[in-house]
Amino acid sequence: MIVFMTLAAVLIAFSAFCTLGVPYMLTGPRMLDEFSENREQQMMAGLLGAAIIALFLLPFVSPALISSPSDGQVLADLYMGQIQA
Repeated sequence: MIVFMTLAAVLIAFSAFCTLGVPYMLTGPRMLDEFSENREQQMMAGLLGAAIIALFLLPFVSPALISSPSDGQVLADLYMGQIQA
């Protein structure tokens, strides 16, 4: 899971660079002035932000992805600080 999350983070960073970094390198600060008028870039930036938030919240929202379903409750108990023997 750590490998997949790392790969997802690298791909999100690359797509953010392609979406926002390359136009800034080509046009300079003028790209920021035109950002308020360009709906496509606003939508891509919003989707990238949502993907970043989803990537950071994924381990906390779904403990079943971290361990097998039978260990999910044990893992949730460890997060809450209630260790049961």
